[in-house]
Amino acid sequence: MNLWITLLFSLIICFIYSEALVRTSYGNYNIQRIGDRNTPSFLIDESNKQFLLDGLPFRYISGSIHYFRIPRERWDERLGKVRALGFNAIQYYIPWNAHELDEGKHDFSGVLDFAEFSSLAFHKYNLWTILRIGPYICGEWENGGLPAWLLNKNVTKQRSSDPVFTREVEKWFETLLPRVKPLLRKNGGPVLMLQIENEYGSYDACDKQYLRFLRDLTRAHVGDDVLLFTTDGASEKLLNCGSVEGVFPTVDFGPTDNSKEVENNFQIQRKFAPNSPMVNSEYYPGWLVLWGQKRQDLPSIQTIIRGAQSMYSLGASMNFYMIHGGTNFGFWNGAETEAPCITSYDYDAPISEAGDITTKYLEIRKWIKGLPDWTTPPLDVPGNSPKANFGNIKMRLVHSVEKFNGMMDMRDFSDAGDCVDSEKPISFETMNHPLGLIAYQTKINSCGNLTIPSFGDFVYVNLNGKYIDTLTRRYYNLSRNSVIIEGCRNDGEDRLFLLVENQGRKTFETINDRKGILSDVFVNNEAIRFWTQCGIKLPLQDSFTYYLRRASKNNPRKFMTSNQKQGVSKFMTSNQKQGVFVGVLPVEEPADTWLDTTGWGKGIAIVNGRNIGRYWPTEGPQVTLYIPAEFLKTGENLVMMVELEGAHDACTSTSACVGNFIDHPIFHFDK
Repeated sequence: MNLWITLLFSLIICFIYSEALVRTSYGNYNIQRIGDRNTPSFLIDESNKQFLLDGLPFRYISGSIHYFRIPRERWDERLGKVRALGFNAIQYYIPWNAHELDEGKHDFSGVLDFAEFSSLAFHKYNLWTILRIGPYICGEWENGGLPAWLLNKNVTKQRSSDPVFTREVEKWFETLLPRVKPLLRKNGGPVLMLQIENEYGSYDACDKQYLRFLRDLTRAHVGDDVLLFTTDGASEKLLNCGSVEGVFPTVDFGPTDNSKEVENNFQIQRKFAPNSPMVNSEYYPGWLVLWGQKRQDLPSIQTIIRGAQSMYSLGASMNFYMIHGGTNFGFWNGAETEAPCITSYDYDAPISEAGDITTKYLEIRKWIKGLPDWTTPPLDVPGNSPKANFGNIKMRLVHSVEKFNGMMDMRDFSDAGDCVDSEKPISFETMNHPLGLIAYQTKINSCGNLTIPSFGDFVYVNLNGKYIDTLTRRYYNLSRNSVIIEGCRNDGEDRLFLLVENQGRKTFETINDRKGILSDVFVNNEAIRFWTQCGIKLPLQDSFTYYLRRASKNNPRKFMTSNQKQGVSKFMTSNQKQGVFVGVLPVEEPADTWLDTTGWGKGIAIVNGRNIGRYWPTEGPQVTLYIPAEFLKTGENLVMMVELEGAHDACTSTSACVGNFIDHPIFHFDK
């Protein structure tokens, strides 16, 4: 009898739970029925082709804003400006490589605390989150968000069902998704849905097995009652490869004055999701910029508004990519086939790189305010942060680029273990030095034709302390892998020093983009053997803090050792305007500012130990580097410029260079 009672009770429980399970094309939800308002949930009501948030019809106007491109101290300000527009959601990527730069070492602190970013947006500004978990993100970010150390794993094809690649993704998601799960709407959090991969239809793999793997892996961690989605360009070809069964497909496209074109784009989406809401996951009010770019062709604000109105009139949800771009601080910029992305990620977005209100912002806000049925009205227009023109400071040479090898032991600029001796040159990836610079040095027996068949990306060639030229893997139509070197003493002690810069790995489309010297190096067709290579970790302050902090004194040389004095003296007599320059910026009250690099060549700027990013004013179009107030302090601020190719008008001599801090950005585009 007890057995029968137990079986009957089990059947009743199963019946109750089966009645409470709502099945859709994109998941199974533990709610009583479609429209259940008693349980936090986010799903698609296929009978009415709409989203339901906690049982009520919902659509969103969101903006892309990346936590990892904004100082954490400015999150509140920037999110508040998104909400003041009248938006009700934000959208952002999670870059795997920023959270796991070194294999097995994860960082979710500080500016990488995405959970806090979404919580702040939700609890203070009632902004929902559309989360894009990757593993590939693009986003004009270094390597599209994939860690460089994957290249040491002998992955045949990234973003595919290659078992080596998928095994690493499994390990990453095992770390990431437990952090995402508490944020999901079903758990009372702000995250409505999760995007897997990114514009996969544009990738040549077209590997459905891989997409199914990502779908099933994500569901294994977060459950079957979470809406997953994909994003692809609005074409059948792209959606054929980029979509996968059980995952909601969305499209992306830019502004247009043609409402019929908008309808056609959503009709393509509907071919793959006939009973789903219309969504444009990337609507472009601006666009990315590359070094050396001469023109910027952008839609007018009128076109942006007309396109948005066309989508809204159709009942669509939309995401503005970007609503606020931010900055590629450090070495985090990605690269396209033709050239690397600039340091600024301003994107000509409605909220500027510095967080300022623009004309675009005001017009979009005005449009939203005029929507009669929109339930998230705009708030008062926020003010902009103070900007400062701090003026000129003196920048003094403290050591040459060549000091990385000869004038001082390279190990002074690297942590223990970062320098490796080898018979042949080795890559950034083999060195476990993913970003920035590596210095290679050797001795040669004679001068002549120096050739490096394979490398990435820029090689700054120096011989016996003298800069010779720069080799380039590819920069637009320029590709150069050889140079004639002259001036050898032919005593067996001629020092060849090659400083190699990783310009940023390609973001689109994904390749195994290795960096450093990737082949033998030849002089007159003879391979050079026996190299020392060191990963250069910026800023170079550990060895020089004592005298760098006194760079404003009349004689900074008195703080140097005799070897350091000798190195600087030797470099100064060559009258080359390359090397590491430092200066002190006095600040009474910190405020946002820009370092104007006019007159400098190509290099990296560092302020108070923070890598502000790369400058290259000779190529443009970006001339200034944004420095948030939070990176400054009252009193003396240490400024360092690592000049790789040689300053120009900024220096009248190596001991008299100028750094200029102004209150606005400068970009030079042809009209």
